[in-house]
Amino acid sequence: MLQQILEDCEKSFAEVVLMLSNDAASAEVYTEFKDLKFHDNIVTFMSEGGTHLHLYMDQVKKAQFIQKDNAQGQPSYSLWLMDEKDQPLLRVYLRKSEKEETNQPRHDAFLGLMKKYGETVSLAG
Repeated sequence: MLQQILEDCEKSFAEVVLMLSNDAASAEVYTEFKDLKFHDNIVTFMSEGGTHLHLYMDQVKKAQFIQKDNAQGQPSYSLWLMDEKDQPLLRVYLRKSEKEETNQPRHDAFLGLMKKYGETVSLAG
């Protein structure tokens, strides 16, 4: 199921920020959400210049689509991949496009994914 969600997101998302964080540190990768590689239990998020992130899919127990307004009152869209303790393993934030005409279709696509999967998808089991 997680692979299907990510493949659907790959079709709809464009510029994104991939965020990994814990209590002591965080890392952000600004990239295009494309060129995902799936092998066995691992998905690799590729970025320009060879930067990449690996995620063990069996560790993801929940996917959550989040749409809210940010501090500037602008819409914010993200996909959080959570572990069994509801801690985020990876957060995918959609960046606002420089091409204004692409923002509405991305908004519509994100809401379509929320409608298809629901706001929260349980992947445990």
